[in-house]
Amino acid sequence: MSWRGDNFDHHLPAWVKSLGGWLNDVADFCYPGICPACRAVCESGHELCPDCDEQIAALAQNPACFMCGLSLSYANAPCPNCAGRGVAHYERIIRLGKFDDPIRPLIHQLKFHRVSNVGEFLAERLLAQDHVQSLLIEADCLLPVPLHGLRHFSRGYNQAEVIARRISRATDVPVVQAAARVRDTHPQSHLHSRAERMANLRDAFELRDEKQIKGRHVIVVDDVMTTGATLRTLARALRPAKPASLSALVVAVAERDGRPVK
Repeated sequence: MSWRGDNFDHHLPAWVKSLGGWLNDVADFCYPGICPACRAVCESGHELCPDCDEQIAALAQNPACFMCGLSLSYANAPCPNCAGRGVAHYERIIRLGKFDDPIRPLIHQLKFHRVSNVGEFLAERLLAQDHVQSLLIEADCLLPVPLHGLRHFSRGYNQAEVIARRISRATDVPVVQAAARVRDTHPQSHLHSRAERMANLRDAFELRDEKQIKGRHVIVVDDVMTTGATLRTLARALRPAKPASLSALVVAVAERDGRPVK
C-alpha cells in the first residue's frame, strides 16, 4: 500500500517522506496482506505467505520434460510420456510447475475471481526460471491463447494475456494477437476425456493476421495445460501463417491419472 506518488516523491521534504513511510507501516500493521493461495497473513511487501512461497519454489525446481512439460523422475531423464517426441506442432513446452497447491488456487483466483495481479506475479515467477529465460532469448513474439469475446467480457481480461504482457514488459518481446477464438467453447476443465476436449475445441480458433507471425519464432502463452488439446488446436489454426517455430510457455501442467499428452 503506497501513500506517496512516485512522480513527485523526490520533491518532498525529508520529514514528509519519513511520515509517509510511517503511515505505510501503520497501514501494513492494521491491514496486513492476505496470501491469495491459502488466505494466511503475509508479511509486508510479500505477495505470498512464507509457506506458499517455499512450495512454489519447490514446484519450480521439480524436473520436467522440455518437450511436453510433464514431470520427470530426475533432471534430463528419458520422458515416459512423450519419449522425446513432444507435443504435436511445438518444439518445446516450458512450465513453472505442476498444477498443484499453491499454484492451483492462485490460477483459480486469476481465472474465476478477477484477481488479475496474480497473473503478473505468476509471470514474474516464470521469468525467474533459467530455462524460461533461454526460451525467451530466441523468441520473436508472444501469442497468448485467445479468449472468446463473451468470456473476456465476463472475466474482464484474458488471463493468458495478463501473463504474456508482464513477460513482454520485462523482455521487450512483443505480444501479438494473430488469432481469435471464434467459438465460445465449454470450459476445458469441465471435460475429462481427450476426445471430449478435442471435439469441444474443433474450429474454435481462427487466424486473423498471418503477417504478425509469418517466419517468426512464436511462443504461445497459457495458464494451464492438461491434455494439450488447446495448444494443438491453436497450432493448427496458426499453421497457414508458416511461423518459423512454435513453443509454449505455461504456468502449470495438470497431471491426472498418469494419462499422457499426445
